[in-house]
Amino acid sequence: MNHRDHKNMWKDWAKEQFRYGPIFGPFKRERGTLKFAVLMALRNQPLHGYAVIKAIENMFGYPPSPGIIYPTLQMLEDQGYVVMEEHENKKVYSLTDDGRRYLEEHNDTVEQIDTKARRPRWSSIPEIGFRLREIAQTIISNYRYLDDAKIKRIEEILEDARKRVGEVIFER
Repeated sequence: MNHRDHKNMWKDWAKEQFRYGPIFGPFKRERGTLKFAVLMALRNQPLHGYAVIKAIENMFGYPPSPGIIYPTLQMLEDQGYVVMEEHENKKVYSLTDDGRRYLEEHNDTVEQIDTKARRPRWSSIPEIGFRLREIAQTIISNYRYLDDAKIKRIEEILEDARKRVGEVIFER
């Protein structure tokens, strides 16, 4: 593999990593997952929009943007799955009976999303995630200085680090 092939490989990898959020961050959302995440956040209690964002962040380890949450809440309200009431100048959203039925009817999807939410996240081991992110960002942001020999040395360093980490984990 020549220098240009490596460069394209890194660009493709970086684009995929940053497409859904920070490197090693959120799971890749599938179409329709956000709708279920919002309904799941409202299962136990009514919430205002920011609290819905925080509830989803607590479930999945990342906050969805307000620019996607509020239109989703509006869509769910239009579908009759949530109802909005104003309390103290805040829009508070509650799950309707139809919303609860919808979650029950799609229990398999809800369980799948719940399973993804319970997977360990880098946020549970922040320093390791931070170090890995820093290594990746250092390599990607300085790629123009790398030739094939330097890339090979970095690969060897990373392979050695992988083996040493395995030794620590499995106490060899």
